[in-house]
Amino acid sequence: MVKCIAVAGIVLSAVFLVRGQSPAFEVASIKPSDPSRPIAINRSGYHLSTTSTSLLFLITWAYDIQSDHVYGQPKWLDSVRYDVVANASEDTRRAPARPLRNGPTVLQQMMQSLLAERFKLAVHREVKELPVYVLTVAKNGAKFQLAEEPEKFGLNPFNMPGRGRLAGTQVTAAMLAKVLSGQLGRTVQDQTGLKGVFDFKLEWEPDPGSPNAGSAPSLFTALEEQLGLKLEARKGPVEVLVIDRIENAPTAN
Repeated sequence: MVKCIAVAGIVLSAVFLVRGQSPAFEVASIKPSDPSRPIAINRSGYHLSTTSTSLLFLITWAYDIQSDHVYGQPKWLDSVRYDVVANASEDTRRAPARPLRNGPTVLQQMMQSLLAERFKLAVHREVKELPVYVLTVAKNGAKFQLAEEPEKFGLNPFNMPGRGRLAGTQVTAAMLAKVLSGQLGRTVQDQTGLKGVFDFKLEWEPDPGSPNAGSAPSLFTALEEQLGLKLEARKGPVEVLVIDRIENAPTAN
């Protein structure tokens, strides 16, 4: 599920960033979840609902960060689960939205505010030297056509029609690196130097080495053979999120 969120996270941001405001939900209900229910997150406009989501899940989504890059985690952070239903105010719903390449979406900003208000979450960011993958252009060059970046990016530039399958429409190399980070569970840094956007389709074997593995190539091989891109393992600076304070029960609805 987290991998899907990583794809879906590359969507709208809004004028609150320009105005310096911090958007928040007008109404939000947080209740303990039935542990037998599947994890889910649903968004429609400025409405958000989740089921069986842990605080770790909500933090990683709200701050657009991988779970292993969240430091200072209490032991219960991924075990206590909640259902969340939240709606934005009329003013927020009327506010025009503008895609921003690198920034939290309006809903992610709202979730950050909600976690701070109801769970007393306080965090700060640090940079640590960690294992990363670096995305570069393979020696024979990229196997797709670059076009000029559009003024606005699509709401759903990535599509995953099945495991081991990924398609992109008008995406940048940096956007692809971000999605690959979610697939690999490790930060992927874009060092391709490519300017512009491109469309692509990628197919790979999601379970290499397993008894049921098919004949498709690994993700690393598929990237080079199908897109002309290469992943190299290195160590590099990675921004992490450090939890300074959090409570395991929300304040009253």
